[in-house]
Amino acid sequence: MLAGARDAFGWLVVRHSRAVRAAVLSRLGRTNDLDDLVQEAFLRAYQGLSRLEDPGRFGAFVHRIAHNVSIDRLRRSGREPEPLAEIDLSVAPEPARTADVREERLERLRLQVGKMPATLREAVLLFYFEQKSSAEIGAVLAISEAAVQQRLHRARQHLKAVLGEGGSA
Repeated sequence: MLAGARDAFGWLVVRHSRAVRAAVLSRLGRTNDLDDLVQEAFLRAYQGLSRLEDPGRFGAFVHRIAHNVSIDRLRRSGREPEPLAEIDLSVAPEPARTADVREERLERLRLQVGKMPATLREAVLLFYFEQKSSAEIGAVLAISEAAVQQRLHRARQHLKAVLGEGGSA
C-alpha cells in the first residue's frame, strides 16, 4: 500500500513540478538552490498530506507550500527577491528555423516578464507557462477569477507599455 502511495505522489510531483518551480521563481528570482527549494516544497507537501481535506486541491496546496518555502528562504537570507533576468515561457523547444526577429522579440518579452512584480509575474507564468485556466489560477492563488483576469490584463498592459508594441506583445 505504501508503495502505491509513493507512486501516486510521484505522479503528483511530475504533474505539478513546473508550477511549483514557477511559484518559487516568481518569489525569489533565479537562485542556485532552486531545485532544492522545489524539492523541499514537495517534501513538506508529502509530510502534510494528512492536512489536505480535498485531494482535488493538491495543486493549490503545494503552491501555497512553495510560496511559504520561498518566503522562509527570503527571511533566512535577509535579502529581497532579485528581478529575474529572463523567464522561459516556451512550452516546447522552438524549431530550428525560427526567425531571428521572433527570437529577439521573445527575448525582450522574457526579460520584461522577469522584471514584473511578483503577483503579475506569477499569474503570467501560471497562465502562459503552465497553461492553467483563470479558474485554476484563482484556486491556486486563492483569489477570484476576476482578480486573475485583472492581473493578466495589468501584465499585458505593462508589457505593451515597456515593449512599445501596440497589441503585438
